[in-house]
Amino acid sequence: MRGAVRGAGAVRGRVGVRGRVCEVQERDRGRVVHIFGRENPAPCEVVAVLAHGVRERALAGRTRGRAVTVGFEVLGIEHGLIDLVVFGIGWSLGWLLLWRPRSLPPAPIGERSPVAVVIPARDEAHALPHLLRPLVEQRRSGDRIVVVDDHSSDGTSRVARAFDAEVTTPPSPPEGWLGKPNACWHGAAATEQPILIFLDADVRPGPTLLDDLAAAVAADPQALVSIQPWHRMETMGEQPSILCNVTALMGCGAFTVLGDRTAADVAFGPVVGIDRTTYDAAGGHAAPTVRSMHTEDIGLARAVGRSRLYVGTRSSTTFRMYPGGFGDLVRGWTRSIATGARFTRWWLALATIGWVCSVAGGWIAAPLTYPLIAAQVWVLGRRAGTTDPRAALLFPILVAVFAVIFLRSAFAVLFRRDVTWKGRDVDARGD
Repeated sequence: MRGAVRGAGAVRGRVGVRGRVCEVQERDRGRVVHIFGRENPAPCEVVAVLAHGVRERALAGRTRGRAVTVGFEVLGIEHGLIDLVVFGIGWSLGWLLLWRPRSLPPAPIGERSPVAVVIPARDEAHALPHLLRPLVEQRRSGDRIVVVDDHSSDGTSRVARAFDAEVTTPPSPPEGWLGKPNACWHGAAATEQPILIFLDADVRPGPTLLDDLAAAVAADPQALVSIQPWHRMETMGEQPSILCNVTALMGCGAFTVLGDRTAADVAFGPVVGIDRTTYDAAGGHAAPTVRSMHTEDIGLARAVGRSRLYVGTRSSTTFRMYPGGFGDLVRGWTRSIATGARFTRWWLALATIGWVCSVAGGWIAAPLTYPLIAAQVWVLGRRAGTTDPRAALLFPILVAVFAVIFLRSAFAVLFRRDVTWKGRDVDARGD
């Protein structure tokens, strides 16, 4: 279906009027044109933009009930205007949802309350040196560092004692309890310090983490304080975590363009700080809604009722979640990502889904958007962790892996299937 734009300074273009051959005639220097169907000369007035090699197919209108296709052509590739508008909305949501991740503010110089650091560990002998060495260096008088060895088989206790940490072994989880909440509960019960800090064994703390976290808890003792460490991904096999990391930060609602006006009631499991009085009042990890959850961080935050969330940086608190590579990554995220989505506010969930859809399908509907998506994945990914430019350029692969992980996780949650983690079968729903 070819037509011609006629008149002074006319530019050749094409119009599509669903199965009809049409001509385009120019009026008023290319700003207003008429489309005439050759089978029926009744005109349909539309607005066209014809300049600099971008050839307008049509912008609006109907010819005797036949819709005019909207879009334009760049470098021989057609792009629908509606597709671009829909993509632009979804793409913009990504920036608005992860507008400004905030770091934990530094503590004022001076004394602070003693802290009890509780580290649940199951077969974490390889990870503990990266955690304990910097913790011991920043420990103050009155602080305690307790590693709760959850029946490990790899020498976890031996490594912990080598770094002068206390070690305790909890009883096996009772009926209705999962391993990590059970370990956290017994670790907290073995201490008496007024501030509790729970750390995963794969965390690599910044040099002032204990002081900064204690100050944040003291500033708002009724809230749970939590940090998502900056995710170190040292191999390409770990890069598929990028979209999981980014959507987790988007879904928590703490880093949107709305700032503090969006109150959070979730948490990040790797780093949690809480006033002991608040912890006890909420029931701690023994609360019925916490002890059976493998996402016990979310359960504890909901039991407390309010949380203050932060993100680590490359030079502060980091972690490496899945050094074992792609298989561990799939199993680990399958265990938690759909459960986290269940507790995401509906409007945040819809906005995050909208962004994921724009990343997944925008470049298919409009290939011109491919570099825009790759650039956004790279920028947003770097706010959460290591992001290799090659992985950002190959973002369709990241999307495919993310979709598989989320569907596996959703299936496990909906049908209450167990997932295996640390040698134990865990109910994926866990509520």
